Amino acid sequence: MKKTISFLILAIAIIIGSEASAQPGTENFTVVNVQSLKTKWPEKGSPRERDSLIAIYNANVVGKNQYVLSHRELQHWFTGSNKDYLIIEEYKDFDSMTKAFETYDDLEKKAWPDETKRKDFLEKMGSYFEDWHGDALYRMNPKLSK
Repeated sequence: MKKTISFLILAIAIIIGSEASAQPGTENFTVVNVQSLKTKWPEKGSPRERDSLIAIYNANVVGKNQYVLSHRELQHWFTGSNKDYLIIEEYKDFDSMTKAFETYDDLEKKAWPDETKRKDFLEKMGSYFEDWHGDALYRMNPKLSK
């Protein structure tokens, strides 16, 4: 699931962001990708298992990706639907974001060299999320952030 999402984001980002990264005066801005997901509960699934699978993935893949400046995961907590789930990643620039997506595939293969085990793990982790997702790219000015 993460691989599919990454490829879709990469395609969108190349179309939209290539012009933004080349504009003068944007060198102090970082690029932020916000993925919107919807959670679901597979049969016999639990919040503990979901969080454990995501923690394993993040330790083996996200945490080792040199192009990711920051990574945050948020789940809707109070009022309304608690199915909303956000993954927010920050990159130095557009090129770093592109390299991060490419690096994810390599890191997944290193973490799970056996293709069957890798596929099983990613499917199990993905079973906690609906097939729908949304993407949004933002520029963040660190000078205006806390």
